[in-house]
Parts: sequence; structure tokens; C-alpha cells
Amino acid sequence: MLNHLYSLIHEPIKITHQDRDSFINWSSAVAQRAFIENDQDAKLEAQRALYNLYLGRLAVPWEKRAINVNHPLLTEIQFIFEQSWYEAERLKHEPKLQSLPQVEDFPSWVQDYASNHYSNDLHPIFPFLAKEASLGQMREFFFQETPLEMLFGDIVGLMLPGLYGLPKMELVRNYWDEVGCGVENRVHRNLRSQLMQYLGIPADAYISHADLLICEELELINLYLGLALNREKLTQLIGVMLTTELVIPGQFNYLIEGWKRLGISDAMLAYHMEHTTVDEVHAQDLLYRIVMPILKDAPHLMSDIVMGVSRRLDASGAVRDKLYDRICNLSVDVNRNYALR
Repeated sequence: MLNHLYSLIHEPIKITHQDRDSFINWSSAVAQRAFIENDQDAKLEAQRALYNLYLGRLAVPWEKRAINVNHPLLTEIQFIFEQSWYEAERLKHEPKLQSLPQVEDFPSWVQDYASNHYSNDLHPIFPFLAKEASLGQMREFFFQETPLEMLFGDIVGLMLPGLYGLPKMELVRNYWDEVGCGVENRVHRNLRSQLMQYLGIPADAYISHADLLICEELELINLYLGLALNREKLTQLIGVMLTTELVIPGQFNYLIEGWKRLGISDAMLAYHMEHTTVDEVHAQDLLYRIVMPILKDAPHLMSDIVMGVSRRLDASGAVRDKLYDRICNLSVDVNRNYALR
């Protein structure tokens, strides 16, 4: 049914009542197996479906990639997957939400939580990438990280409507950095594309080679996109983004060391090197200009923010675990030619 879903999103087809029933039955069954029964094949199918739906909502008309994106059936399919996923995530993270800090203690609490989480630079994949990984192994890790890195600016942009004052100012500063402060060759997406091209990975690999993305990476990017496209979940997304800015600098230092060890120049590593400095500033500004004002005005929203923090940390931890196993055990062709499709 995934191929049919892709056609439903991208092709000018007429949707019959029979089509609708088939899609609803399929999405309900897959959601049940994926998020209630924890079936791994169904999880991959569900996350691929959501990824296609979210990418459709980011497409521009002149690329003809999302003809039916606002069709009610697509919205219903997306809703079915998301509701089952959100409920499973709520149950998973509920224990963490039972022991929240006082508002005034939140800054130190969240920074300790993020820095000491197993997904952060404590994870063995980071020293491995810095000290031991081959070019092919580094390249595979880099490819798998592509969706979030290439779409991060879009996610920040989606947060802006309806926010005013300090929150909007901080997000605009973040977005301004994402777009290279108005200099095209400094746009973060372009800097990353430059290294991708050098490594033989197409700039649109997160779309054209999406079938090579591991389920865990799809879950990570879908976490961001799903929250960004649902205004009800904005507070949770703020927790996700805070965590991102807190952990990226330390992790990127390991990647820079690994790339330099393999002979990659500083010029090619501009994307990574910039994030080791600007993200530290964004983390503090996001914490004190957005999160703390929200918590002081509405302390009950801490559970939503912490839900985002916990989901992001655990989702990235799952990515690290899976990639460490695949890369270290060479269970994937890390030297594959992405152009041969």
C-alpha cells in the first residue's frame, strides 16, 4: 500500500469510496501492529508512510510533488498513524513526567539530563567515529543524518507563525543563522550539500534514497516534522529543539575529529564547525528567551516540554544504537554508490 499512498500524494488520481476504505483499513492495521504490538516491520512501514506525507506538505507546486496533499483522506491517514504513535510515546515517557523539577530549577535540570543521556557524546559511536571509522563508515553515518540536517531550517520556519516578542526574535535569529545570515554560500543547507557532493551523495538523497534510511532515523525526522506541522504540539517541539541545540556542539566535535583524521579539509567541514559555536548560543537563548518565559507564565506546560526533550533524546539514542551496530559490524555496504539507482 505504500506505493499506492505515494501515488495518492503525487498523482492526479480520482479517489473512490473503495480506495478510501482500503487506505483507512490499511493504516489502522499498520498503526496497531507498529505502535501497539511493537512489530518492527510495521514500524518501518508506518514511519515511511508518515515521512512521505510530511515531505508532501513541504513540497512546492512547481515541483509537482504534492498534488493531493490537502485531500481529507491523506489527513485522515496521517491522523491515524500519529494518534497511535503519540499514545505509545506518552505511555513510554510517562514515568519521566512524574518527577519534574521546580520551574526555577529547570535550566540546570534539563542541561544535566541532556548531557548525561546515553544518546549524547557518552555513546560509543562518537569516539569510534572520531578515532577508528573508515571513510565509508563515516559516510554512512553522514548519509543517515541527512534528513534532519537538510530540513532543519524548514522546521524552524514552521515554528514562527503566531509567535511574537522574544520567542519570535530568538527563532528568527536561529533561522537567520540557518540561511547563512543572508549569504548564499554560507546557508547551512548549502554547506552540508557541499560536503555531500564531495562524498558522492546527492543533495536530495533524503528524498531520492529514502528507502535506504533506517527506521530509527525516520522516527527521528518524523518526530520533528510531525510536531512542526501540528500547532497543538508546538510546546513539545520547543523541548525537542532545546535538546537539539544542547547536544549538537559536543557531538559535532567528534565528527570533525573523524573527518579531519580522514583528510577532509576545514573548508569542507564548515557546516560542522559552525554548529560547534552557534548552537551553544542558541541553546542558552532558547532556554532563557523561550522556555523559561513559557514556564513562568504556564508552569503546567513543563510536562509538554519535557516530553519533547525525552522523545528527542531517546529517538536519537535509538539511531546511535542502530548505526553503531550496522557500521561497526559492517552489516551494510558502507561504500555503496548512491548514484547507481
